[in-house]
Amino acid sequence: MRTLQYCISDLAGRVVGFGDCDSPPDVAPGQVAHVMVEPVVQWPEAPTPTQVLYIANGELYWVETAPLDDAKAAAIAKTYPDVDAIYDVAVGRRVTEYALAEEAARAYLAAEVAPAVVSDYITGHATNNPTGQQQSNEWAARQIIERADAFRWAALQMRNVRFARQADMRAASTSEELAQAVAEWEGFLSWLRLTLDL
Repeated sequence: MRTLQYCISDLAGRVVGFGDCDSPPDVAPGQVAHVMVEPVVQWPEAPTPTQVLYIANGELYWVETAPLDDAKAAAIAKTYPDVDAIYDVAVGRRVTEYALAEEAARAYLAAEVAPAVVSDYITGHATNNPTGQQQSNEWAARQIIERADAFRWAALQMRNVRFARQADMRAASTSEELAQAVAEWEGFLSWLRLTLDL
């Protein structure tokens, strides 16, 4: 007998838990066990704090429970920690370190004659880098600048796209329009992470 996965809900369909068993589980009064159409790998996370997970016909779906203005405010507010999370992965608390490395790299490449003493920010990267091989100082300097330029570009994109999607969220007249604006924002973030190799 195969193991079935059940989703437990209250009588209104609001999800209260999941379970696996070989036969229908015991449920508390006022609860119902639903056989899942598709296995649920992990508990879904709500896109916003204003949504509640429901079940119908063995499938999960979200229902907006807050007034639209509250949902819009929550969606807009979430865009800021979304951006912060990318900063945390890309540079973390190493902003000063990266700025000094970029400064050294730009000075090195701008010099008409290669300096006799090369910054450790450059030589360190030339010696220890993702290729696993010793590289030239010029290669290291160009890599440092390329990464700095890429993130500077990404920071501007995050600012401009955030403004645009926030405007869409404010303009939403239905929960469906708000969900579309949120989905476009999240799609942009996924694309940016791939672009930056984060």
